[in-house]
Amino acid sequence: MENLKKTIVVFGCTGTVGLPVLQFLIKENCIVRGVLRNPQRAHPISLENKTNLSYVSADLAIIKEVEDACKFADTIFLLTATHPKQEEYETNVINAAKKYGIKKIIKLSAPYIERTSLVEVSNWHREIETKLENSGVEFCCLRPQAFMQNWERNTFTIRRFGKIYGAIENAPRNYVDARDVAEIAVKLLLQNTPLELNYISISGPEAITNYDMAERLTRVTNTDIEYLNISSDELFKTLKNRAKLPKWLANHIVELDELAIKIPEPAEDSTEKILNKKPRLMNAYLQESKELFKRKSIWGF
Repeated sequence: MENLKKTIVVFGCTGTVGLPVLQFLIKENCIVRGVLRNPQRAHPISLENKTNLSYVSADLAIIKEVEDACKFADTIFLLTATHPKQEEYETNVINAAKKYGIKKIIKLSAPYIERTSLVEVSNWHREIETKLENSGVEFCCLRPQAFMQNWERNTFTIRRFGKIYGAIENAPRNYVDARDVAEIAVKLLLQNTPLELNYISISGPEAITNYDMAERLTRVTNTDIEYLNISSDELFKTLKNRAKLPKWLANHIVELDELAIKIPEPAEDSTEKILNKKPRLMNAYLQESKELFKRKSIWGF
């Protein structure tokens, strides 16, 4: 059969990167299958007038459900939520791909860190990458820096108190727009020629300190927002005891702040060469998302 459309399975299709991957793919000449972790989950993109989009649900801990989600597919976008069971879940997907002869896997990974002891989550990704290397399936792992959209995790303290809390001191962090990462993933998912690289590091247009981010947010929201640097111990306790984050996640956030101090992040963009277009800017992201960060009145309006 000539010109047979590719069927692409998208794991993590409701997330920061997975959703734009889905949005970009449905505009292309391919069949797209989004995987939902919960069958009751609302569809991230309506099926109305979408002839090339469908959804399946799969508990990633249940091998048969993962296998059923991968049947009759050509390519997989592999993204599961950061979680202590991430290695198990993504290994289940890799094994399903091997079983059904999936031709290619594009995985969202984490930045390469030579001293993986500095960030526990990096160890999880390196283990998964090793599984891919030994799978026999063609693959590419994308290793982006921090996402601009990650700033939405700070909306509670910004909106309520006008404060950003962290332990990163004056170290700049590189941010890339998740949509640029999604476009890179889609380009590779649709590529008909063999992949040239197994690993691609992705950085955004600039590295920015939290103090600078406070100034930018102050300007775009027209409200006073400041960054308060606290100790790593204080940040961990705040995240665990007040924000009620699980211990592993609170520790991960602290580790990332400490890492940026110990190992300088890239200051220049790498997406332009890959996508052949200029990168999306942090200031543009903040402008379009400013309502998320505007401080609430003490009266609630």
